[in-house]
Amino acid sequence: MNSLIAVMPVENLTGMPVPVDRVRRSLVQSMKRKGLNVLGDDVLEKVLERHRIRYTGGLNRELGEAMREETGANAVLFPTLELFDESNPPKAALAVRLVAANKNANILWMGSVGVAGNDAPGFLLLGLIDDPAVIWENAKDRVLDSLIAYLNGETPRDARGVGKKFVPKSFHGVPPKIPAGKETVSVAVLPFRNDSTRRNAGEILTLHFTRELLKKGKLEVVEPGEVRQVLLQSRTIMEGGLSLPQADILHAALDVALVVTGTVTEYQDSIGGGGNPNVEFSVRIFDMKTRQIVWSSTSFNHGDDGVFFFNLGKVNTAHALASGMVRSVAEKMHAAIEEGMGGGGTGPGGSPQQMRLTR
Repeated sequence: MNSLIAVMPVENLTGMPVPVDRVRRSLVQSMKRKGLNVLGDDVLEKVLERHRIRYTGGLNRELGEAMREETGANAVLFPTLELFDESNPPKAALAVRLVAANKNANILWMGSVGVAGNDAPGFLLLGLIDDPAVIWENAKDRVLDSLIAYLNGETPRDARGVGKKFVPKSFHGVPPKIPAGKETVSVAVLPFRNDSTRRNAGEILTLHFTRELLKKGKLEVVEPGEVRQVLLQSRTIMEGGLSLPQADILHAALDVALVVTGTVTEYQDSIGGGGNPNVEFSVRIFDMKTRQIVWSSTSFNHGDDGVFFFNLGKVNTAHALASGMVRSVAEKMHAAIEEGMGGGGTGPGGSPQQMRLTR
């Protein structure tokens, strides 16, 4: 656990003004108390200034190599704040990922959590939490404990199951054509199109899918910062979905086998104790070799789905709701991909799947 870690500024996806500098200081202080070796802010600021870095929500390969050479850091930590609601009951959602400081800028680990003061009210509501500071400490400690476990070489454990209520409402997929003998499959998750009223919902869903696909040992997920860099350099705008020329550009630049993209139509948190979080999205996977769609699904859920008595089992944050939904989709996606790793990937009767990209 002697790795030197550079902690980037907090990316604020809450859609609200948040004291992100204070949030970052709190995170860094906790990391140091837990024995993590954090790069000094003065050194980090000089590198960002020298390379004129304005976007600090991800790492591209060029900056990854510069980070190691100029600071000696082994990895870069990217904290993203999705929700910080101080009303009663308070809520917070935090995502953190650790990226290698090298020319590959590969994601090493990613964790996230969404918590609310009424998650475990208990007998006579004695478990209710009304202090936002307690909720923040809870979220921060849970994520950092997971990070420390990873750095200590422990196998990540996820006690959360894939509930039946989170199964996609509709889905269709066929195994992609993966060359025989291939042990891993490279995947790029593109920014989701946001058709919801929630600001930054597209970026939030992108992080959800990045995290869940990263858990699958046979998948190599491209760092979102590198994906963003390629999209900017190629001036790729996907207003109507991914086109064939755009797919060719991404394939050449990222050298990935599969591309995940989709649309968010609802991503809503409830404010205060009443109401329900709601999440709805659709997702597709493109096989870059055959230029075909090999997965398509639609998911939508409410926080009180399957709840009948005393709010038992109710999900109180959109983050926790989306986590279960994306985990369910990722499980089914991964099963199809594993089937295709033997060189399969044909549709019924041995014919290629005909859901093609639009020109």
